[in-house]
Amino acid sequence: MRGRRTRKALLLVPAATVSVLVSACGVTGVDTVAGQNPAGGAGSGSTTLQQPPEFGKEPHQMLSATESRQVGWFVADAGGFALYRYDKDTAKPPKSNCDAECVAMWPPVLVSDHTMTSGVDPTLVGSVARADGKKQVTLAGWPLYRYAGDKKAGEVTGQGKGGAWFAVTPEGKKAQANDGAAPGQPSTGDGY
Repeated sequence: MRGRRTRKALLLVPAATVSVLVSACGVTGVDTVAGQNPAGGAGSGSTTLQQPPEFGKEPHQMLSATESRQVGWFVADAGGFALYRYDKDTAKPPKSNCDAECVAMWPPVLVSDHTMTSGVDPTLVGSVARADGKKQVTLAGWPLYRYAGDKKAGEVTGQGKGGAWFAVTPEGKKAQANDGAAPGQPSTGDGY
């Protein structure tokens, strides 16, 4: 009988260790199904997964502060792909103006059952109802998007597209080019 108890206790040690390690990393999550608004917890770090995301099919959403030489600090998803904001959207009140052909190049980051943050203030995370009825994740009121032209984690090739698309900082602001030059390309319209 004593041998069984010892084995059960030993099996619980790895589970407790994982729990402590996850909480020590500063990555936390909150169920957002009921409220659809502020989510997550605070911490630091970045995501290093290298697989392309399946847009809109995540079991959870990760907003992670990440740094690049090109734009400084920006927010990435669980796959390490940059997230963007669109100047033609509004933050107060939150409203997405990227519909129809725009979403083919700029898929919206949709609200999932579980949103986690790392290095992003969870009180800045919210959502907005899109014209199609889906809920889109917002940061400081700005609707978030991915760029279909980013082919690998860490790329920010959508930066400055059409003079209206910018990688979003952990504070919800536009990321700026680090070299002091004007970010992106000259404005040619909507950038898609």
